[in-house]
Amino acid sequence: MDKSFYMGEAQRAHVDRHFSQADLAGSHFFASSIKSPEELLIFINSNPPAEVIAQSKTRFAFRFQSNDNRAIGTCGLALRSSLSDDQIKPQVRDGFTIDIGFVDELPDTSQFCVIADETPEGFSVITAFPGGYARPFARKDQPANEYAINKQFWEQHVLLKATSTKP
Repeated sequence: MDKSFYMGEAQRAHVDRHFSQADLAGSHFFASSIKSPEELLIFINSNPPAEVIAQSKTRFAFRFQSNDNRAIGTCGLALRSSLSDDQIKPQVRDGFTIDIGFVDELPDTSQFCVIADETPEGFSVITAFPGGYARPFARKDQPANEYAINKQFWEQHVLLKATSTKP
């Protein structure tokens, strides 16, 4: 790729919660693999993505794989159908009411996604998280077809939260 990834302060703060706030539902990077948003930027600017998914004309999802295929974090996303109804509870996150699946522990993953907007300066990182590609939360201000796809994705998936922590 010809353009570099970069992060503003607001994006850095958002991405940082996938490093330091393991009490939140969703995916988290292991401190032993990628320690900070700054280290993440170094990695993604030095390694090609395994896959690029266009979300819109200017927004892309970049899926990366760890260099040695070792786990770089935990995957905090699962199919709703893989959990029982009593494991799933609604919670508010970033102004959205979403369903959280409570599990004993989150599965490890060797891949992560970076969502970024293409700008004249490069790719502005919106968020980054361990695990496979996940659609954005459905918002009424999205184009109708995008809203429908995102709504369907989140009707079929839940964020995960561990009920215990790994040693």
